[in-house]
This record gives sequence, structure tokens and C-alpha cells, in this order.
Amino acid sequence: MVGEMTSLDRRMLFDAGLIPGMRERLADGYARFRTAQAHAIAVAAPPEVGGQLGDYRVRDCPCCGAAPPEEAVLRNHGIDVVTCRECSLTYSKQVMDERADAARYQASDLDIESMRLRCSGPYLELESARAQYYLDCLEQWSPGIGTLLDIGCGTGTTLVEAKARGWKVLGLEPGNAPVQVARERLGEGSGHSVIQGYFPKDLPADRPLFDAISILDVLEHFVDPIGFLKLIRRHLLPSGRLFVQVPNWDSLLVQLEGTASSVICTGHWTYFNPTTLPDVLARAGFDTLHVETVVSEIDRIAAFSDEAKSAAVGKLRPTEGNIAWPDDNGPQSAALLHRLGLGYKLIGVFAPSTQRG
Repeated sequence: MVGEMTSLDRRMLFDAGLIPGMRERLADGYARFRTAQAHAIAVAAPPEVGGQLGDYRVRDCPCCGAAPPEEAVLRNHGIDVVTCRECSLTYSKQVMDERADAARYQASDLDIESMRLRCSGPYLELESARAQYYLDCLEQWSPGIGTLLDIGCGTGTTLVEAKARGWKVLGLEPGNAPVQVARERLGEGSGHSVIQGYFPKDLPADRPLFDAISILDVLEHFVDPIGFLKLIRRHLLPSGRLFVQVPNWDSLLVQLEGTASSVICTGHWTYFNPTTLPDVLARAGFDTLHVETVVSEIDRIAAFSDEAKSAAVGKLRPTEGNIAWPDDNGPQSAALLHRLGLGYKLIGVFAPSTQRG
């Protein structure tokens, strides 16, 4: 059935804003998660605004190395979000001490609530449908099924779905609780495993290169995304593929919400859009095979006026002219968002460049 559906219809299978009753089913879990998340963000903020975890430093652009501009796009949680004048990448001007930043991912109230949410029935339905779509996309641009490394594998949904398709899978995850869940879901034996640790230092020493590597909601957490991507490239076969998911800076919802958006927070150090993500990957030695947006959040966007939506779209995509906003606040609106690259999440498939740097 999925193979016969259009691309938009398949994205609808994991878009909570387009599935009747899904928001209600997720409401309690997300309410607890958002409360824990708000506390975690406040604790991780710079000390001068009440943060308690570590010191911050100012950095240059993580893409091209240019000095940061003085003016900020916005300021949130004591951090200036700026857009580079040279390469147009948006990033946090201040970043946390690396040791303190790494320590944030150990057990916490946020980790517990995240686990509760991710293990709930409604969330697993969405996550499984999403993983199937992502694997379809990866396989479309891959020479074949082989070995897959999922960095930051969480509770293992991508691993489970990939294993069912014939991939030989390995997951890396720093959190103890997600690792235990992922191991139970994946099962023992058959060469499939989940390791508690970090990439690449905790990979088995004798592990060969991979046919595919996935990083879902991982890249934005790195102060040096290009350095991290170069390490990934070293662990891919020349014919290998990298699958990336990041929050979309050009998301219409993110732009409408501004500082109220949970995307703009401590721990998200770099913000990508459909133009800057391929640029960063190219500088790390990757060719872009495919980029698109997924997840509309169209029901949340509906809370804003048509005038606000049109103004935001005009600012984000000025070459599109005056865009008539669909009346449905449903599939037609979602289709427009994805056509313009304004969905909530940005995904892409990338290959090691033949011109390796």
C-alpha cells in the first residue's frame, strides 16, 4: 500500500497534525515532556541568565569560519542566534563548554519523560511510519541493502524497521535507558546490536565500513558539525549513504513562533535550512542526492492569521510572489509547505564525494 501512495500521502502517515485524534492521544505525554524540557533548557542556559551547568564561549561560524555578526536574528535563553553574512548559515553565537554539554545527556527528568513519550503507543505508531518512509527514501538512493549504523538511535525504531527489511544494524546511543529499550526491541543475535556510547570512540575496533549511516536529530547538537560529518565519512564505504534529519530553520511554524519555539533552545547549536544543509555537507565531503521537508505541524500553524502566515512565507521565499494560502488547513496546506521547503523537519540523503577533501 505504501509503495502505491504519493509522496505527500506517505508523509501524512507520520504527520500528527494531519491524523484525526492523534494530538489528543499524544497530549498528556507531550505536556509532561514540555514541562521537563523547559526546565532542562533553563538549567543549561548561560550562567549570566541563571544557567547552572557550564560556562559559554563565543564562536565563529561553524561552516565557513567567518566572525559572527554583531546583530542577532533573535535572542533566546541568553543566547544570540545569528546568520552568517558569508555563507548564510544560522547558528548560536555562544556555545556551552563541551564537557558540560556532553553531561546534559545523562539521566534526567527530561530523559525520563522522553522515554515515556517515545514508548507510548501513539508515538510508536508515528515513529514506525516515519522510519519506514525514511528507509524507503534511503533505499531509493542506495545501491542496495547492507550494514546500517544509527548514531543516536534512541529506543531503536529505525533499527527495528531496518532489520525487518534485511539490513544488518548497529545502534549507538549515550543514554542507558534508551539503550535497554532498544536492545529489548531489537532482540539478540544475528549480528544486530546496540552499544551505549558515542561515535566514533565506542565503535568496535574491528568494525568494517558501513553501507549506510543515519543521524536523526543529532547534527544540530554539534558545535563543529563539519568535523563530525568528516568523521562519519571515514566510516562509510565509497558507495555508502548518509541519511540526515534536522529541525528546519525555515519551518513556517518555527518562524511564526520565534522565541517561543522549542526548536530554538540550548543544545541546538546550529540551524539548517534546505540551502545551508547541503552546503555544510559539501564542505564535509558529501554530495547531495535528495533533500525534502517532512512533518507539517499544520494544525499548530492554523492558530496564526492568514496575514501572518503569508508575511512569513513572503519573507522566507520572496521569489514566490504572493501566495494564496489554502483554506483546508490540511493536506493542501501541507503540500504547499513541503513544496516551498517550509516543513518542520528537514531530511536528506548524501553520498561521499568523489572529490574527497
